[in-house]
Order: sequence, then C-alpha cells, then structure tokens
Amino acid sequence: MQSDNPMLRRAEFIPTSQPMSVAGAINKSIILTLVAAFVAIALYAYSISLMQQGVASPAGLAAVVGGIGGFVLVLIMTFKAHLSSTLALPYAVMEGLFLGGVSAMYELRYPGVPASALLATFVTTLSLFGLYRAGIIRATEKFKSVVISATIALALVFVVQMVMSLAFKSSIPGLFEQTGVVAIGFAAFVAIIASLNLILDFDLIERSAELGAPKYMEWFCATALLATLVWMYISFLRLLSILRN
Repeated sequence: MQSDNPMLRRAEFIPTSQPMSVAGAINKSIILTLVAAFVAIALYAYSISLMQQGVASPAGLAAVVGGIGGFVLVLIMTFKAHLSSTLALPYAVMEGLFLGGVSAMYELRYPGVPASALLATFVTTLSLFGLYRAGIIRATEKFKSVVISATIALALVFVVQMVMSLAFKSSIPGLFEQTGVVAIGFAAFVAIIASLNLILDFDLIERSAELGAPKYMEWFCATALLATLVWMYISFLRLLSILRN
C-alpha cells in the first residue's frame, strides 16, 4: 500500500500482525519528550548554578555535542527507519543536551526568554493539535507542498549562513542579526514554518497507521514530532530574544 504523504510516498508496507497505531505513536512521543525534557532541565539547572558561581559551565559543549549527535542520529533514522526503535531514545537524550545547553546560554543573556519560548511552544502545539483534530487545518497536498518547499528553502538558507560563518566569518545581511525589522520578520517566518510542520507530523502518524505501517514506525513518527518541537522552541527562542533587544 502507498500513501499520499510525501514522507511515505515511496514506502510500501506489508501488513503485519502488529502494525503501528496512533495511540502507540502518541505514547512514544510522550516518552521521548519527557526524556528530552528531563535531560534538558537537569543540564539547565546545573549550568545555571555554575554560571551564578562564576564557574565555567558545560552548556556550550553540551549544546554542540547534542546538536551534532542528534543530527547524525536523525539522519540515520531518515534513511533506515527500522532503526528508529533503537535510536529514538538516544536521540531524545541528544536533543535534551542541546536544549539544556542552548537554554542556559540564552538565560544568561536574556533572562526569562527560555521560559517564554517554552510557553509559546506549548500553547502553539496545543492550538495546532486542536485545529487539526477539528478539521479546521488539514494536510492537503497543496498545504504539504507549500510547507515542505518553505522548509527546504529555510534549510538551504541556514546551510549558506553556516558556510559564510565558518569560511568568511560573516552572515547573510539582515536575516541573522539580533536587531532590526528584517531579522524579526525572518525569525517570525521561521517560527511559523516550524510550527506548521506539526500538521505534517500529525498527518504522518495518521497515514502511517492507516497504511498498516510496521511497529517501529511509532518510534519514527515520535522522533519526527520531537524534532519539530525542538525546532519550534529554538525558533521562538530566537524570535523572543530579538524582540527583547
């Protein structure tokens, strides 16, 4: 069987005695989110306590290790989805390190912003889930095309920015500044696209269950959802920090 979902278009699932379910994917999403949150909060609290004492904290190193580790793991799962049941929990730990480290550094420079970004992520997630369940927002083919295209475009922009930063010690004019209307507009656009990816995740879970996808797809879908939540939080973190300036 084949799905209309772009993420599953080339996938063919042979019905098994234990196919994935929506409830299973939701439960595993909760597990991964709790693991990431526990690691993030522990690292955040430890880093803040060290910073208050004037001692160097592991926040920066943890953010780098978590970011790179999480990227590598999610890349493997993207091409080897059957490994999701094994790699999902380590991925959540890596994301926890990344979130905890980044949040501690933002808290030091912009007190209160991480808490506001977390609240914005929570409220936006609940709102979009409610709109999706009510059928007000649906993952139509046009909707998917627009969101996926915008996501790819943003990925290319971030790659260019990274290359410019590493090779030339510069950045794309306006977009990655910490002040200015252009920077605020770009940060808001990123936050919107990141949030709309939640609709694609909800659709992925439903379509995968309808197609009788293997049980390991519950972990794959949960990983995709966690990745989107992390992106949303980081996007709100940057937007709110710019507004603070």
